Amino acid sequence: MSRGIMSTVIMLACVAACTTMPMRNPRVEVKLQEANSVLYTLSADLSAFYEKLSVLFDDIKALYQHPGWDDMEAIIASDFSDFQDEDESSSSTDLKAALGAWSRKWGDSGERFFSRYLTLVDRCSASEARRIGLIGRLASIQATYLEAVLMELSANRYSQAKAIFDTVEALGSSENELNSYALNSIDLYEVK
Repeated sequence: MSRGIMSTVIMLACVAACTTMPMRNPRVEVKLQEANSVLYTLSADLSAFYEKLSVLFDDIKALYQHPGWDDMEAIIASDFSDFQDEDESSSSTDLKAALGAWSRKWGDSGERFFSRYLTLVDRCSASEARRIGLIGRLASIQATYLEAVLMELSANRYSQAKAIFDTVEALGSSENELNSYALNSIDLYEVK
């Protein structure tokens, strides 16, 4: 008789555990493993992006602090507007004359300084391409996590869905951070 009572108690405990503990959802687990693997790689790529962006910002700040930057910026802004209005050869001649005048005024090579600026523009353009690619990858991984959220909601597993959705929101914050960077009118990042 005691065995029967023990069996009943164990069986009731198992039934109670099954009703309080949510059943595993293998499809969600596979989806989350896939998303977590992609997120691991994406996190490393985001870290590398921000490291390079920090160096780029330092280089832009150094350019802005160079003696004569305000005059060079005026030349650059003028060159862009002239390039749209005139043919390339006259714009190039005007640029050479302006760089020569800048060199005489500041005692430094205007062409070399302009070349330094162009190198930063190229680096900013490459960074923009990486930034846009990272935003796309973030959106893709958010979609994968949202799919897992919907699977959990359809299985009435609300606390699990909420936990996964918290990850989606964190990824949204990362996307907002990436969207906060923009190039200015002379194709360099705005440096704060």
